[in-house]
Formats: sequence, structure tokens, C-alpha cells
Amino acid sequence: MNLKCSIFIFLIPVFIFSQEKLILEDSIPNNSKFIEDYSNQLNIKFDVTNDRVSYFIPFETSQAEIRSNLNISYGLVFSYKFLSVRLGMRPKLSENELKNKGKTDRFRLRVKFLFDNWTHRLEYNYTRGFYIENTSEFENDIKNSNFKVQFPYLRTNMLSGSSNYKFNGNYSMKALESNTEIQLKSTGTFLAGFNYAFYFVNGTDRIKLENQELLQRTSYNDFSGFSPVFYIGYHYTFVFHNYWYLNVYLDPGIGFDFYQNKFYNQGESNDNLNTNVFFQVKSGFSAGYNGRKIYFGGTFKYNYNSDKAENNTLGLQPIKNSFHLFFGYRFKAPKQVTKPIEYIEEKVPVLKQNNI
Repeated sequence: MNLKCSIFIFLIPVFIFSQEKLILEDSIPNNSKFIEDYSNQLNIKFDVTNDRVSYFIPFETSQAEIRSNLNISYGLVFSYKFLSVRLGMRPKLSENELKNKGKTDRFRLRVKFLFDNWTHRLEYNYTRGFYIENTSEFENDIKNSNFKVQFPYLRTNMLSGSSNYKFNGNYSMKALESNTEIQLKSTGTFLAGFNYAFYFVNGTDRIKLENQELLQRTSYNDFSGFSPVFYIGYHYTFVFHNYWYLNVYLDPGIGFDFYQNKFYNQGESNDNLNTNVFFQVKSGFSAGYNGRKIYFGGTFKYNYNSDKAENNTLGLQPIKNSFHLFFGYRFKAPKQVTKPIEYIEEKVPVLKQNNI
């Protein structure tokens, strides 16, 4: 499925939502005139995004920007009560894409825990197979201009997460994060939180050239580290007629990167511990329709990161511009879903109170 087909799929609801029969499903009573709660229904959402992390690693005497050959990814999101789970799907690549940029294998799992005031995210991401985006800076004699030097055995393991707290009880994070609520009136909130990531990068010892030859490098690096970011920002949701909305946000923060650089040269290794301090600004907007049964929309994000990797260090940054499109539907939750969640709520009563 290419990008044009994906956009077409998400335009379909624009034509069919007017025919939607707005049946008032049993929503959870809420005293707030700002929020309508639908967390007792099973929300299933299909999404497509280009959101990913770019890496900058030492290569020859400069920095190579490496990327996976998965510019677009798809996912299914299942949300019920306080829990939201996303399973990623890998798109099929053409033979030319595989030849020019190599094969990428990836496993991605994301879980969110959403409460009245707190939102927590936990994600695991394993990726194998990358290419050098700025190949032209290192190779001048490549015949095929579309070919990129590849790291077929380069692996990244990342365990990341985030926690944030909203200061306005009338503002719904769930309406944006899991679609288990509907924002009824316009309002905004200050929001404070932190992101963190444990990461491991290795397998830079072999590269694949244009003639498909595997070249063993005599000097290369492995990396591992921990990177927390602390931020405070402001989010606002404008609500228009018949469940249409526009959300904008700005989250400035400060981050730290504590990592180990293991340098291999001619069979010998040397370990170095490094610390970077950087500033980060995340901003963006989202717009869509959040009805009682059908919901759909899109998000654009802009990320700025002041961290500039030097020639002998690792750079780890989200891409600057990213988009996210989605379409979802609310169903009556089956027993296979309700019973396990009810069991968890009985064992952990604070989840049932949903007041954290």
C-alpha cells in the first residue's frame, strides 16, 4: 500500500460520516460538561505514520546519517478503559527499494496507560538493517544515483517511555491519545512530564557496497546509553460544531544523553563514557472528527533538537517533520476484553477508581 492509497483510505470517512447513525451508546457518566467518556467501549484504530528515529554514527572521518528502509509504517491500536496497545505492521517493499536501500526487519510494540490526570507510555522497538542517507558524501563513484551504502547487520534495540501530568481536569488527553473520550468544549492545560530511552546500537562492522559486496570494516563503534528529557508545555483543543476539533501544543524541554562508546580498531577495543546536554522543542497540531462511533484525523509534528553529534560520537534524534493519519471505530467490548481488564482492576483497585 503506497502513500496515495493510504491518504485515499482516510478520505473515505469524510464522505460517509454524514450517513453515520449517531446512536447514543452507553457512555460512562461524567459530571464534566467538557468531556464525554467512552472508555467502556472497545476502540479499534488503524493508523499510518512516518514517525521514526534518525541515528548519526561515526563513519570514516565524518558522520553518517543512517535510516531504516521503512519510511512509512502502519499499525492497529486497541484501546479499552485505561489500556491502549499498538501493534506495528511492516509494509511490503519493491525489489528496487530492497536493492538500493537494503532489507529492514522491525518489531514494534507500544502500550499506554491512561488515567484522569496521568498518561504513561512504554514502547519496545527492535530494528535490523539500515542504509546511509548521505551516501554521496562518502562515495563519489556510485553509478546508480539511487543506491545507498547499507549496514545489513546493524541492530538497534530501544526501550522508551514517557509520563506526563495535566493540570486541568476539563482537558482530555484520552480524546487525543486513545480516543476513549470526546472533548465537548474548547479548553487547554499546562502539561509537565519526561521522556526516557534505553538504547543499544551495534553491528556497524560490515557494510554492503553497490556491487553487493560485504566489506569488513577494521574500525567501528558500538553504543549503549540512557537519555531522559524533562519538559513542560501547553496544549489547547478547539472544539467546533458536530465533534470536529483542532489541537495545538508546544513542549520545550531539556535532555541528557549518558552513553558508552565502544571503539574497535584492528581487533582492539576501547571504552569511553560520554554525557551530552541538549535542548528539545516538540510542537505540532492535529485536527479531525471524534464522533460517538466513528473518529478520524491527522497530526503533524515538528521536533527541534540542539544535540549535535561530533565525528566520534552517536547522535539520536527523532525526525524533524512527521505525520500521523488514523481512522477508528467504537465497538461494544466483548467478554474476551472486558473480563481480563476487570480482573486487573480487581487486583489493582486504584485502576478502577481512575483518579490518578
